[in-house]
Amino acid sequence: MTNSMTRRVCVTGATGRAGRVVVRHLAEHGYDVVATDAAVAPHDERAGVIRADLTDYGQAAEVLAGAGAVVHLASIPAAGRVTPAVTFTANVTMNFNVFYAAADAGLTRVVWASGESTLGLPFGTGQPPRYAPVDEDHYPVPATTYALSKVTSETIAEQIARWSGIPFVGLRISSILDMADYERISLFWPDPHARKANLWSYVDVRDVATACRLGLEADVAGSENVIVAAPDTVMNRPSAQLLREVFPEVPLTREVPEFGTLLAIDRAGQVLGYTPRYSWRDY
Repeated sequence: MTNSMTRRVCVTGATGRAGRVVVRHLAEHGYDVVATDAAVAPHDERAGVIRADLTDYGQAAEVLAGAGAVVHLASIPAAGRVTPAVTFTANVTMNFNVFYAAADAGLTRVVWASGESTLGLPFGTGQPPRYAPVDEDHYPVPATTYALSKVTSETIAEQIARWSGIPFVGLRISSILDMADYERISLFWPDPHARKANLWSYVDVRDVATACRLGLEADVAGSENVIVAAPDTVMNRPSAQLLREVFPEVPLTREVPEFGTLLAIDRAGQVLGYTPRYSWRDY
C-alpha cells in the first residue's frame, strides 16, 4: 500500500474494544483512517467516527467510498448477545455487504475478523478438539449460530476474492484481553475447566491491532484465514499438563513450550509475519 488512496483505510466496528486500538495503531503507522460504527457516542462523533448500519448495503458502500482497503471488525461479537437468528442474519449480511462493496469499489485489500469459534469452540461443552495444538485445518466445526455466521462468511470471502482478485485476510481472533484484564487472570488458576472452552487461549488487544496492519501489508493472494492468539495461555500450569488433565483423550501432535498456546499461530507467522509481542506474564 504505497499511494495516498491505498493508505486510506476504513475501519468498521471502530468504537469496539479492538476497534479503538486498531484505529490508533493504524494512524500511528501512517494510515489515513476512516472510522465507522453502528453505535456512535457523542465523544466518538466529535472525534469523526461515522455512524453506519452495515446491514444496509448502501451505507456499507458509502463508508467504503474513496478508501483503498478495509479492516472490517464490526459484528455481533459472540453467541448469546441476541437470538441465534439475529446473530446469524446480521453477521452474514454485514460481512457480505462489506465484502461485495469492497470488491465493487475496487479496494485493494479486505482484512476482517473471523473468529476462533470456527474451529469448534466451545470445547468441553460440545465436542472436544480432535487434536492439539488446534490449527487452521481444524475447520470448519461451527457449534453455534455465531460460529456458523463466521464459517459462512469465510466461504463468502473466498468466493468474492476469487471473483474480484482482491486479497482477503480473515483473522480467527482468540479472546481479546487488555492490561486491565491481566489483573484478574489469577482467578482462572484454581479451576482448569474455567477456560477450557478455547484451550486457555487469549490475545492482547495490541497484538490484534498489529495483526490487522500486517493483514493490510502482507503479500497474500486469494482468501487466507489465520489464527491470531498470544504465544501462551492464561494459566500458570504447563499446557501439556492442562490438556492431559482436562482432555485426556486429545492427542498432543507436537511438543509445545511449557506454557505455550494450544491454538497454533504458526500459520499467522508464515502468512503475515505475525509474532505476538504481549503476554500477561510480562505484567
